[in-house]
Amino acid sequence: MQLRRLTHVAAMFLAFAFPWSLSMSVQTAQAQDVADPALVCGSDAYLANVPVPPPQGSGIKRQVQLINCSDQVLLGAANAARAKDEPAWPVFPQEGTWEMQRFNPNNPTDYSNVLTIDIPPQWYGQHVGGNTGNFWARTGCRYDEVANRAVCETGGCSSQYDCSSANVSPPNATSIVEWTFYQHFDNTPPDLFIDSPDISAVNGANLTIDVSPRGGDALDPLNPEDFHWLNWNYPLTVHGADLREPANCQTSPTNSFKIFRADIDKTINLSLPGYPLLGYVIVDGNGAPTMPPGNFSLACLSNCGKYKFPLEVAKPGCNPKTDPNCYFWDVFCAGDESINYGAKCRTGKGDNGTSCDTDADCLKCNGGVDYHVACFKKSGPSKPGTCELRGFFNGTVSACNGIMGDQPTGPASKIACTNTYGSINPLAKNPADKYDWADQPIVGKCTDVVFVGTGKTGACIGEDTLHKILHGAYTWPNDPQVYQSDAPVYRIVFSPEGRGKANITAAQALPACDNLPLNYKPAENRSSCSISINGQNAFFSIGKVRNQGGSGEKWYSTGKDWPCFPGSQRSDTVEGILCYWNPPPANYNCLAPKTDSTYVTKSTCGRIDSGMSLVSGSITPNSGDPLFAEVSIPCTMYTNGKCENPVSLPTSVSGCVPSGMGAWTLIASATPVNSEQGVIAWYKGTSNTSVACTVTVTMASSNPAEVKVYDVPKFNGTVETMSSASGIYTNGPAPTVSAGVATTRFSSDLQLGALLQVNLAPTPVTYWQNWLSNGQNLLVCLGNNTNCPRDDGPDFLPGHGPYSGNSQEGHNQVTPGMQYFHRDADVVAPDPKTMAPGSSFSWVGLAIYPELNQ
Repeated sequence: MQLRRLTHVAAMFLAFAFPWSLSMSVQTAQAQDVADPALVCGSDAYLANVPVPPPQGSGIKRQVQLINCSDQVLLGAANAARAKDEPAWPVFPQEGTWEMQRFNPNNPTDYSNVLTIDIPPQWYGQHVGGNTGNFWARTGCRYDEVANRAVCETGGCSSQYDCSSANVSPPNATSIVEWTFYQHFDNTPPDLFIDSPDISAVNGANLTIDVSPRGGDALDPLNPEDFHWLNWNYPLTVHGADLREPANCQTSPTNSFKIFRADIDKTINLSLPGYPLLGYVIVDGNGAPTMPPGNFSLACLSNCGKYKFPLEVAKPGCNPKTDPNCYFWDVFCAGDESINYGAKCRTGKGDNGTSCDTDADCLKCNGGVDYHVACFKKSGPSKPGTCELRGFFNGTVSACNGIMGDQPTGPASKIACTNTYGSINPLAKNPADKYDWADQPIVGKCTDVVFVGTGKTGACIGEDTLHKILHGAYTWPNDPQVYQSDAPVYRIVFSPEGRGKANITAAQALPACDNLPLNYKPAENRSSCSISINGQNAFFSIGKVRNQGGSGEKWYSTGKDWPCFPGSQRSDTVEGILCYWNPPPANYNCLAPKTDSTYVTKSTCGRIDSGMSLVSGSITPNSGDPLFAEVSIPCTMYTNGKCENPVSLPTSVSGCVPSGMGAWTLIASATPVNSEQGVIAWYKGTSNTSVACTVTVTMASSNPAEVKVYDVPKFNGTVETMSSASGIYTNGPAPTVSAGVATTRFSSDLQLGALLQVNLAPTPVTYWQNWLSNGQNLLVCLGNNTNCPRDDGPDFLPGHGPYSGNSQEGHNQVTPGMQYFHRDADVVAPDPKTMAPGSSFSWVGLAIYPELNQ
């Protein structure tokens, strides 16, 4: 019997490039190099002991755990899946972080290397025309979780820390797992729901990756002869092995499929001659990687990936008859969607053009251009076929094209040549059903793919090369390597274990711009900017170098080529090193307000992911100093559009001030249109201490929150005026949100303001963009930057996932007249229904104007 659900599975993944797999090498699937298997990360004994926390939320039927078996910290990642015409729905680990700590063989019960993700009901069922769920791991990351920024050597997602809330998919040369969850098929019992994962290396692999079911049926409960059942095939990869090792990935000088660290900066952007397209590995003047040093391999490309890294080498509509790269891209990547690789070709035998008899018939499909399309005879070699793209081997192909031979279909744990044409199904009981004809056509040889114009052979690593390690992974666009299971929990295991394997670059904090190597000229770029980097306006920059080229290749900065103020630019094509102009303190979890020597002399902040108690960091005011505290609280948990923990004003604020005279007093508060969605509140008090103290905010309900405390010694006791406003944006253009306009009367007033965004819809997170205070919009600042708030830096409140919050605070001393407190808002992804740039969120802004002593 052939697979019942194969046609459904194929339909689910039409939105992706499909890899396909065969390999000559039969290897031991489980590498265990210590006596106790429970100490081997990824072994069955180890996985059996990994705890599974209960789901957090209603309707959760599936969970995925990401397990880091490497010796370095990795960042996990997921996209935001959606059904057709539905909004993208992000996920976020129960642990409240995407950090996967390194596996500790000395303490295997330390599960800080494990992340648990509840799969939301919005990801269940068919996703044809939408996005299926993707999971992957990122290596060599420099990141800041608080600012929601990360740039990684492999697996990066538009410089975001939380890929899912940004609705960003994985890049090239990254091993991923694609998934449809909890599908119910026709003519199956009402209580049987099937999951369909596949491991994709169609563009290459950065890590060995496997999918381990926890529970579920050992064989397909409806068809025990189904050889695509995950539990029967597991493991799909050789644990602990590494494609990046020298013996496993082709590295000839003229035809290497490895990506080394130095290669990242040699991806030249033709639109900016000499500048790297990526450029996010720090290099010295000779182009050698540094911070940390070492030019080791990061990933192994596939046949298709070779023509996609760093960008597609060809575009739809290119001429495969005159451009060899275009031709090879068409053959190995199915790159041009205008080419009907699967055309039904007329044979002239009265079949109305619905079938082929030989491969030669398929030449008629595409004007005689030989894309090496196979006449795929899915019902057996004596039956008519249809034209389908095929995969290619670098080694001998006869062993895996054993028509009527003895090659088994699997399991993947035993053989890398899985699901080959004419292979034998070991589960079949009826001899008539034992041959697998319908999975994939006969594979070709790499040496067959020659550009007719020059006789040049295409760069081809061979699907068999990747399948020495990734037995059961997609490696080419028509690959059948999709599996099914009904397990409630799945483990995605990232290996190697890191003992003597290829290196993984250590994760680290985003660097200080001033600490970049001298060939980046950080000092010159700092002084060349037109805005006050040393003051309040610049937070991030992008350190850039260019390539001199020629035999004396040198990498250098002109000293004037960094952007002064990239703001919230979020893209991995930043063409340089994302860095801090003025780094925040170590182990910070929020950004304290920036200070000046006159009006705001000291500050502190505090942030919580959830909870009832919010505590600031330490501040040491002078006794008698006036203090101001701002509290931002968003609702980030909704059920059917209703806030699960409605937001109210805090029940109390304490610390640093007395409980009687001079105690914390509410000055002003503001809420979005629906007051349950969030609140901003300003408090004032008078310090009664000159030693270090903290401010504690007691919440009315458990929500994410942030507090910022300002020491304003010149406050004269009067808050002159205030302004506030709120609104809702749904699928509109990127908005400007405003606390409105206030008019001050005195020559020395202080503006303190806060703006809060709260997602209303389960779409990816919104975020602040730029203060309208840098000459970009003179209408807001009336040409006078002194009347615009100072930027405390990008804040990203907790609440990653379907609903998120985002706040921003600022302060500035102002002169008499009209005062503005505005902010650009933005969204990461368009609305999937309308493709409009907006997103559904509510916002509220509040500004107060304390008078200052002259």
